[in-house]
Amino acid sequence: MAHNNNIGKISDENVSIKGSENLDTTSLSGSILGLRYIKDSSTAGTGGTGTAPTDIGSVALKNWFETYVGGLGNYVNSSGDDTNIKWGDYKGATILGMKLEACNETDTRYDDANNAQIQITPLNGNGLPGTYTIIVGGTTVTTAGNRGTTYTSPGFDSGRNVSVVLIDEDTGVSIQMFWTTGFDTGVTSIRGSDSVAGP
Repeated sequence: MAHNNNIGKISDENVSIKGSENLDTTSLSGSILGLRYIKDSSTAGTGGTGTAPTDIGSVALKNWFETYVGGLGNYVNSSGDDTNIKWGDYKGATILGMKLEACNETDTRYDDANNAQIQITPLNGNGLPGTYTIIVGGTTVTTAGNRGTTYTSPGFDSGRNVSVVLIDEDTGVSIQMFWTTGFDTGVTSIRGSDSVAGP
């Protein structure tokens, strides 16, 4: 199922909490339920055939959005306010994400290939060309990244804990994850941080 980048920035005008479609293939720019399908793979299932989420009322979706986007995405509704929910609270909020794919360091005679790499694809966000900055291990990979385009990091030694940061320069929203580099057929890991609502 293709990722829908259109729900990256909630409209400055009309906000659709549920939209006319539930799946992440919706073309709507403000479907909170569509966003939930992208975030929660257990509800989306393979090819969108999984069990649909059941707790999808206005309050439940607002609380879910507050948890996973919140102030990091310029969402202004106060925590615990389940009575005065206004769709206008969502206007201008931004959802930023990235797809990550890691490759281990190759096995060489002296274990000195130092070629573990990670590929980063910016998702969602403002969608303006050339406004994404990607920083891997303190090194800027691109200062003019585009949404949906994949960028490859420089090579790293195995066994390192590398910070991966994506910044939407238009909105100022950023997220950070951590990549532990692997060796040969060993285990590599990518974990979240407080900027992505927990590991």
